[in-house]
Amino acid sequence: MHEKERIIEEYEISPYTMAIFPMLYGSKVYSEILEVENQFISPFKPLDIVKKSCQYFGASYEGSNDMVLHKK
Repeated sequence: MHEKERIIEEYEISPYTMAIFPMLYGSKVYSEILEVENQFISPFKPLDIVKKSCQYFGASYEGSNDMVLHKK
């Protein structure tokens, strides 16, 4: 494990979030979260983190996704 990498239970996407990658941990899919100066491992799937972050900030994943897909 990288020296700046740690396991976390809760995570909301922030302006510091650079990427969230799926990673296999045994037979489960976890998330590797890269921030500007940190790196985390979460026991949740990347899509679960995105959906929870949308909800945390008062949006729905479906509404946010529709807005991105239909933006002109």
